[in-house]
Parts: sequence; C-alpha cells; structure tokens
Amino acid sequence: MGIQHSITVQFMKFIYTILASLLFNLSLHAQIQTERIIRFHSDIVIDTTGRIEVTEDIKFYVAGINIKRGIERDIPLYRKDVYGRRVRMETNIISVHCNGNNATCTTSETGDNTILRIGDPDVLLNEGEYEYAIVYESFGHVGFFDEYDELYWNVTGNGWVFPIEQASATITLPAGVNVIAGQTSCYTGAAGSTAQDCSVEDRGNSQFFTTNKSLAPFEGLTVAVAFPRDIVSRPPPPTPAWLFWYTYKYHVCGLIGLLLFAIYWFFSILKIGKQPIKPVVIPTFNPPRDMSPAEIGYVRSKSYSNQVMTATFIDMAVKGSMTISCEEKKKKKKKYSFVKKEDTSRLRPVEQRLHNTLFSGEKELVEVAQGNYQRFSQANTNLQKSLESNWNIKDYFRENKGYAIGGGLLAGVIIVLYSVFTMSNLDVLIAFCFAAPFIGAAAIYMLTFSKADIGCGVISLFMFVPVVLFIAALWGEIESSIDQQTHWLSAAFYAILPVAYIVYASRLDRNTPKGAEISSEIEGFRMYMKTAEENRLNMLTTPEHTLELFEALLPYAIVLGVSNEWSKKFNDVLTRIDYHPDWYDSKDNLREIGFATAIAGLSTSFGTSVQSANTDPTSSSSSSGSSDWSSGSSGGGYSGGGGGGGGGRGW
Repeated sequence: MGIQHSITVQFMKFIYTILASLLFNLSLHAQIQTERIIRFHSDIVIDTTGRIEVTEDIKFYVAGINIKRGIERDIPLYRKDVYGRRVRMETNIISVHCNGNNATCTTSETGDNTILRIGDPDVLLNEGEYEYAIVYESFGHVGFFDEYDELYWNVTGNGWVFPIEQASATITLPAGVNVIAGQTSCYTGAAGSTAQDCSVEDRGNSQFFTTNKSLAPFEGLTVAVAFPRDIVSRPPPPTPAWLFWYTYKYHVCGLIGLLLFAIYWFFSILKIGKQPIKPVVIPTFNPPRDMSPAEIGYVRSKSYSNQVMTATFIDMAVKGSMTISCEEKKKKKKKYSFVKKEDTSRLRPVEQRLHNTLFSGEKELVEVAQGNYQRFSQANTNLQKSLESNWNIKDYFRENKGYAIGGGLLAGVIIVLYSVFTMSNLDVLIAFCFAAPFIGAAAIYMLTFSKADIGCGVISLFMFVPVVLFIAALWGEIESSIDQQTHWLSAAFYAILPVAYIVYASRLDRNTPKGAEISSEIEGFRMYMKTAEENRLNMLTTPEHTLELFEALLPYAIVLGVSNEWSKKFNDVLTRIDYHPDWYDSKDNLREIGFATAIAGLSTSFGTSVQSANTDPTSSSSSSGSSDWSSGSSGGGYSGGGGGGGGGRGW
C-alpha cells in the first residue's frame, strides 16, 4: 500500500511539474509575443534654412490583435511658439516604406494631427516583425533665443498605445557646427514627466540619444540640443504692431465687436425714443371704453390670436345667442358643438356677423370640428378684420421689429468676423461650442420677431444643435490633446453678445401716448378681476346679480389670463345656487369638479377645438393622385419599408 501511495505521489508531482512548466512557457510566450514597438529610432537633420528632415525607423511585432493591416502615425501640426501661442507647422511627407518596400499610405488631417494610415486595406498582415520607415520634412521648429538657438523635439510622441522596448534619436547639425556644452538634454515618461531615464553621446556635429529602459504605453522620449545662434537663418523680428495684435487680438476683436453692438444699441434706442409715462393704474369695475373681450385681448397682446376667438364665442354664448354643447368621447376627449338660439339682441355688430356665418343656411347645430372649417375660417377672418379696422395697433404700440432683426443680424456678423480673425486653432472653436446655447437662444428670439415661416423642424434644429455643440465641446475639453483647452475669453465673448442682444430686443417695445393710456386702463380692469375680494362682491350684489357679473366678465377673464382667479371668487355663491349655466351644456358635475377647475378646463380644451376647427384639413394630408406608397400602420408593413433607410460597415 505504501509503495503504491509513493508511486501515486511521484506521478502527481511529475504531472504538476509538466503542467506548471507548460503554463509558464505559454505565459512567457504570450508576454514575449505581445504587440509592441521593438525599436523606435529617429534621425533628425537640421539645415541652415531651419528645415528639418526626419526619418523614423519603427520596428513592430505584429500579432493581428490591434495591428491587422498596418499602422497609423499621428504627426502633430501645431506647437507652441516663444509667446506661448500654438501655431501651425508646415509638414510634408516625403516617403513611407515597409520592410524596405514602398508602402500603401493615405494621409488625412484630424484635429491637430496629420494621420498617416500605412497598409493595404485588402491585405491582412501575418504575425511577425515589420519595419516601417517614414521620412518627412517640417519647418519652424528651431527656437531662437538671445544667446543660442535650439531644437526641442518630441521623438516618439506620447500617444502610442504600444510599449516601446527601445527608443533612440540622432540630431545632426549643419556641417562644422557643434552643440553648446552643457545644453543637451533628454526626457522620458508620460507627458509632463521630468524623468531622464536616457543617455546622450556626443558625436561631433551630431548627438545620439537613447532610452535606458523600455517605455510603457503613452510614454515617450523627448530631446533638446542648443547650438550657436545665427547658424540657422532667423526670421525677421516681429514689429511692435504685429506683436501687439498677436498677443491681444482676442481682446481687440471682442471689444470692437461689443462696441459696435453697443453703438447700434445706443442709436437705435435714441431713434426709437423713450417710453411715454404710463398713467397710474386704477382698478376699474367695468371694461374700459366698453371694449369687448376680443378687443381687450387683441389690444393687450398687440396681435390677433386663437384665444381672442375662443373668448368671443363664449361671450356670444353667455349673451344667449347659442349654447356650447360638450360631449365627452373616448379617451376623455371632448367634442364641442354650437346650438343656435334666436336671441341675438345683446350681440355686437361683429358678433352678429359671426353668428350669421356660423349658422348660415338655416343651420341649427354646428360641430366645432375641421369638417366645418369653411364656417370657422370665415368667422375668424371677419373677427380679425373687424379688430384690425377698429384698432390700429400701430396707433397704440410700436414693436420696432426692424431694429430687433437688424440687431440680430449685426450680432451674427460680429460673431462670424470675430471667428474669422481669431479662430486659428481648435481652442476658439471649442469656446464657440461652449457658448452655442446662448447663440441658439438669440437666434430663436430673433426669428420670433421676424415671424419667419421656419416650421417646427427648423425651430427644433435651432434648439437641438446648440445642445449637441455644447456636448461636443465638453467632450473635446475632456478628450483634448496637445494642450487643447477652451479659450475662455472667446467663450465669454460668444456668450455675452447673444445675451446682450436678447436684453436689447426685449426692451424695444414702445407705447404711444394713446397706448400707454389704454394699457393702464386695461391693467386696472385686470387688477380688479384678479384682486377683488369675494366677500365684498357678495355683499354688493344679490346672488342673481352676482351670477350675471360672473358670466358677463368671464370672457374678459379668459383673455386677461385670470379666469382661474375670477372663478374662485364666486365659488361659494355658485355652489349655493347649484349653478348650471344655460349657455354651457355638459354632463360634468361642476360642483364636484370645482367651478375654477371646470372653467380652466373649458377655456383650454374648447380653445384647442376652436383652433382645430379653424385649420384647413387638407394642409396636413398628402396630395391627391396615384401613389405607390403602402401603409404600415394597419399591420401590413415590413421591416425596411417606408421612407429613409441606408446603412454602414466596419473597416
């Protein structure tokens, strides 16, 4: 038994050793064969014109994991100059090789980089080692100082996702030129690191740099050499005017833009004139100047609206010329109808015309629906023309739309010009995106003045695009590279100007002396309806007269936006007499619902029905004639049917 146990133990140890060795070798093999840069060497040659020629020799191990067809190399287009500003560098690709042969290569600019995509999209690489040679020239990288000139060069870049086993570089100066002693340096690590795990070898007019240990992903090698000044041709020094503009162009352009808008603001307000003094608002118990609800609503809002028509129909019903019948349909949708009455003695002339229009052809019942569009459209036209002929809004108010639209266009031009003069890099573009919501709000505000028929789609675009731009700016700020940050001075300018425009445009309305007077009177009447005390109303009037007062002024409360407050004041007395109006036929229990709630619901749902009845039913339907379109809503559709479509693919 003991011998068998000993044999079993030895056999298990043997199996364990074999498995452990196998796992270790597999692990070691996987570690060794990870995709990586085996060697990254760069030869940089400087000539006396300031041109540098760079030859990058990059040896990869390819395992088909991330590298399937080739590699991409990002070459920065921008760097900071002596003034701390990012400027574009001129870069030209000379040649690209792979394993000594010409390589398929495409170039593109994305953000701040020229991207070289090396490889054939139709060819998958086999596992193994591949050596790429990239030769390019660039200008403007030599730094000029008072005592010396310098090349400060990021050899590998800090954006490689692969580890680099060894990185090196050779910088060759013009013939016969040596570096300045003690002014040769190299740095390793992630961006911003000051580590110097590298060494340098002086070879006369060239310097050789190499890393002392491998570099992890997103780590790099940077080198710097200084040499006597005036070896490389220096550009002429900037003039004071150019230097001032280069340093303060954002401030200058921003101040000029705001100043131009301020001048427009000042002279337009001067041209428009001051707002006339408004008479003291005194509460009044009766509609001013015996105005109808439609007239008060029209004058107060300075325009004709669906609410004016709704209040007029309720006023006509209250006066006994018709009954508004309400029938609740499926899904709690209400269906309204007008039932004709013969008592039209209390109607105003225009209301009499509306009554005749609605019930023309001895019609006794008219549904508030699109089927009666012609009747409601004609009634709407009659009412609007009557109001416009009796109340010329321009005699009472001036909206000064021309100034509002002109100010908006001027603000837009200023923003465009500011961008043209300052947007030399992505910093200012991101600033524009950050301020896009302000610009979008100002654009929508201006469009409301112009009353342009832009449609819901364009309005949605003006609301949606600024949000997308803001998110893009936020993402760009988070994901930025190469010192890409928001230019907050520009962001402030882009935000301040639209806000200034909105403030300016909101102050353009002007009353005429007649407008100031009638506005005060209407406001006094509204004040009475909103603030009159319920107990005082009950004391001053009998229940019958209270009911008359409530009904007579209800249409006014609707156009003045105080129907809820007005109804609440009469709640007790209406409950006490179990109020069921003659002019409104509904199965609703007004006492349970609450009179204020019922009236608010009536003015809202009834107004919606009136608006629908006044809409041409053919405007939202497709044109007549034959069509090969098929319906999908009835269950006969299929995936891929209807409009739209398209698709995409990977690479």
